[in-house]
Amino acid sequence: MLTKINKYIVFFIYFFISSNLLSEDLLEAKEDYRLAISEVVQILNKNHFKKNIEITHKKVIDNFLRNLDKEKIIFTSSEFNSNSSSFKDIYNLNEIFNIYENYHQRSLLLISHQQDIVNLIGSSKELNTTEFINRSREEEQRFNSLEDIKNYHALLIKNEFINILLSNDDFLNSKSKLLKRLKNRAKSLKRIKSDDIFSLYMNSITSLYDPHTNYLSPKSQEDFEINMSLSLEGIGAILSTDDGITKIVRLIPGGPADKSGLLKVNDKIVGVASVPENDIQDVRDWRIDEVVRLIRGPKNTKVRLEVIPNSASDDVLGRVIEITRGLVKLEDQAAKKSKVEIYKPNKSYSIGVIDLPAFYMDFDAFSRNQFNYKSSSKDVRNLLRELKAEQVDGVILDLRGNSGGSLYEAYSLAKLFIGKGSIVQVMESNGSIQPLGHTRGMQNYEGPVMILVDKLSASASEILAGAFQDYKRGLIVGSNTFGKGTVQRLENLSYGQLKFTEQKFYRVSGKSTQNLGVIPDINLPYVFNSEDVGEMVLENSLPYDDISSLEYEPFNSTSNIEMIQSFSKKRVTDSNLNEYIKDQKNQNKNELNKKLIPVNYLVRKSEKKAREEKRLFIENRFRVSLGLRPYLNFQEFLDADPEEITEFSEKMVLEEAARILIDQINFNKPKRISSSDFR
Repeated sequence: MLTKINKYIVFFIYFFISSNLLSEDLLEAKEDYRLAISEVVQILNKNHFKKNIEITHKKVIDNFLRNLDKEKIIFTSSEFNSNSSSFKDIYNLNEIFNIYENYHQRSLLLISHQQDIVNLIGSSKELNTTEFINRSREEEQRFNSLEDIKNYHALLIKNEFINILLSNDDFLNSKSKLLKRLKNRAKSLKRIKSDDIFSLYMNSITSLYDPHTNYLSPKSQEDFEINMSLSLEGIGAILSTDDGITKIVRLIPGGPADKSGLLKVNDKIVGVASVPENDIQDVRDWRIDEVVRLIRGPKNTKVRLEVIPNSASDDVLGRVIEITRGLVKLEDQAAKKSKVEIYKPNKSYSIGVIDLPAFYMDFDAFSRNQFNYKSSSKDVRNLLRELKAEQVDGVILDLRGNSGGSLYEAYSLAKLFIGKGSIVQVMESNGSIQPLGHTRGMQNYEGPVMILVDKLSASASEILAGAFQDYKRGLIVGSNTFGKGTVQRLENLSYGQLKFTEQKFYRVSGKSTQNLGVIPDINLPYVFNSEDVGEMVLENSLPYDDISSLEYEPFNSTSNIEMIQSFSKKRVTDSNLNEYIKDQKNQNKNELNKKLIPVNYLVRKSEKKAREEKRLFIENRFRVSLGLRPYLNFQEFLDADPEEITEFSEKMVLEEAARILIDQINFNKPKRISSSDFR
């Protein structure tokens, strides 16, 4: 039974090999590599969900070159074309290593060039140029000459100097900090291993299939395990690197970072002080394992992080936070309940809220046949019983930030609300389709229910939300979900491991959750809905499609949606929170729409001041509307505890969700929750 259950657990394995992770060891194409290539190609051609994909040497080498030089600032146009045209065999690793050696030498040359530029700058006045850099270099043509590349790198380093100066406001300290960064980058370039180059090359092959198919070398397996251990002992976060910057990929539910509310997905970590008394170290261009080891530490100790929020329009708006390290226990991820009280002229309503951060099961206890093993479905059932005793009028199941987990638990939890019927369809790589879920089952709760989702609701969360929507069991409210409708398997190789996509989910209606996610019945602009997050933004993600519907018996719990939508839209439009979020989005959008960045200190200083004044105005207008004291200045805003506003925002979100559920109750006139609803 356990083996069958494990087959359908959705794992999120985050993996990244940075082209900047470099080493002093002798670089050579090992014999083990060629066998690993053969194994990977064979497995993917036979078992990957995506069939009939043509993997040519041209596609592989172009992908490898792009991964090495995403911003098109290392190789000239002729060098790129020459490397691309000369590569004829995906097993020709000697040529791959030669290309990398050229990349390595060119990168060192450009770092040396930038050091010379910085050393020659004697004052901030020399940073007032009339030139610009492009925010999206990867969309531009490659440079035609090395001289053009060097000129652009001169602008890049001047721009970086300006960024540090705007944050530091001390010329000599800023110069010293920048030179130290360049020295660290040169050191990083000398720390590559042969396995790093091979991993980058192998993932240039695997990424052509889909973004969740990855090769892991023995070393990258170790780094992955280190990163995962950080999630359980440390701050409770999954990290990755992107162009030398450490990013938050996921916060572990119930972990220190999650509980603090100080970190969000896609936040950048640019500095770390492992001990609070120490100075913060700049960790740009560090290896991910080095950053992780610096952040990790014994429980109940503190770590300081310099963070640039994902919402920041540039790297200047960073802040320093402090998090107490701890252990993430299963109990910390458990479902929790609360209540929202809504008062209307003629009646008051009590709405229960069940926060489910993950679909969890204590598999160890389950395998030992322990009766009281912990699981999300058992915990939710108990919470429903408690809410019934408290005579709630309806229940909100909060799946925001729930990235999935045990699919078996998703089935079991769906049974509480839906009873009999399949929950999802699974298509194998050979095209066979199997309905999964409970063909028989007792509905434990028949009362009004809603599911609250956001862009970080993924995998098993999307399956449950999709089932609710298809069965018309309750409204789906929030924003579009992540859109991950695939299952991966990990297979050992003679050298390393391969994670590949072997299955795809489909809803009982035949719709896929892949790429598009689950589209809510009613949209709430309050919830997390970043355009930079989701399956749709990942390169080579599998497309949305649909298959035949299963026969199933829907409920009649979600009628009058248009009327409920109109009521919610009016409330949201008139709310202070909506205005606050809209203002923030507009400011960030305006900044990001600027394609060209002036390499001019005085201009950038003026722009920074204007941005800060605008942001302070937005923050203070919202604070005043909440009855809070406005910030005296921008620095006070940066130093403030974001939890103060977060608590108000969270309250407003849940209150609006509760009002939507109350409208649903009144329009559909469901029976009052009674003891017969809980069995």
